[in-house]
Amino acid sequence: MLRNFAISIAALTAITVSIQAQAKTWFEVEVFVFERQSNSLEQWQENTAMPANRKNIDLITPMISNDITGVALGLTGCTSTDWTSSEVDCQDPLVSANKTTFPSQVPLSIAADEPQVAYLEEGPLLLAESQSEFADIIKTVRREKDVRSLLHLTWQQDMQSRNRAKPIRIFAGKDFSEEYDYAGNPVAEEIEDEFTTFDFSSSFGSFVDEPQTKPVWELDGNINIYLSHYLFIETNLALRKPIKKQTNTNDYYQYSTEGNDETVMSPFLQSIPMVQNRRVRSGEVHYFDHPNMGIIMQIRKMEQPTTTKPADLVIEDDSLIELNAEPVTESMASGINSTQRQLN
Repeated sequence: MLRNFAISIAALTAITVSIQAQAKTWFEVEVFVFERQSNSLEQWQENTAMPANRKNIDLITPMISNDITGVALGLTGCTSTDWTSSEVDCQDPLVSANKTTFPSQVPLSIAADEPQVAYLEEGPLLLAESQSEFADIIKTVRREKDVRSLLHLTWQQDMQSRNRAKPIRIFAGKDFSEEYDYAGNPVAEEIEDEFTTFDFSSSFGSFVDEPQTKPVWELDGNINIYLSHYLFIETNLALRKPIKKQTNTNDYYQYSTEGNDETVMSPFLQSIPMVQNRRVRSGEVHYFDHPNMGIIMQIRKMEQPTTTKPADLVIEDDSLIELNAEPVTESMASGINSTQRQLN
C-alpha cells in the first residue's frame, strides 16, 4: 500500500516537472542583419538561390504586403456574357487566385503596431518596436564605414527539437523581380505583337488567371532555432548581387558552329550563401560574421505565456437589442398569461 502510494507520488512529480519544463521553452529572439559593402577578396561561385522552404514561418509578409484579390476580381472578373450564363460562378471569389502586392524595398524595421503578448499553443509572435533591445547596438554598427542596414525584427517563439522546429523566413532589401528571375537569369524583354496584346481576361473572363511574379529579394532565406539540451541557431541565407559572368554564345544559339563560339559577359544575379550552425546560450549577444554581411542575434529568457488566451468580450448595444427584439402582440400576451395561470 505504502509502496504504491510512493510510486503514485513519484509519477505525479515527474509529470509536474515535465509540464514545467515544457512550459519554459518560450524565448524572445532579436535579429539585426546588415550588409558589408566593402570589396571582398572572397571568390563566390555563380550560385542560384534555393527555393523557399514551405515549412518556413513568415512574419514579414503580413506586415508589408497588400491583398488586392478584391480589386483584381473587380477589374478582371466575369464579362456580361458570363454573368448571364453563370451568375453563381461569377459571385464565387474562388474563381480567381489570391493576388498580393509587395513594395519594391523591404523596410528596415519589421514590427507589430503595438506591444504583443504570447500564449501557449500559438505560433511565433512578432513584437513591437518598443519591445526590442537593439537600439544602441544598431546605432553603433551603423557608424561603421561601408555598412548598410538590411533588417531588424524581434519575435517570441516556443523552442522545439530540431525535427519539430520550423524555420523563420527572413528576407530584406530590394526586389529584383523586374530585372532577374528567381534563378538569377535576366528577365527576357517582352516583344509586343498581336498575340501578346490580346486581352484574354476580357474575352475569357475569370477562366484565365494572370501569372503572379514572386519577389526576388536581395536577402532571402531562413533562420532556424531549435532546442537540444542547448539552444542552436542555423542560418541559411543568401545575399543576391548583380554581376557579369562569362557566357558562351552556344548556350543561347542551338545551331551555332564552333567558328561562331564567342565568350561574352552577360548580367547575372549572384547568390552569396551564409550557412552556419552554432550552439548558443540565452542572454548572450551573438555575432555571425561573413565577408559580405553580418548578423547580430540574441535569444532572451522571457516570462512564460499563460495556458489559455482570454476570450474576447462582446458588449451588445442596447439599440441593437431593441431593433432585434420581436414585438409582443396581444395574442402572444394572452398566451403568456394563460401559461402563468396554469403554472400557478
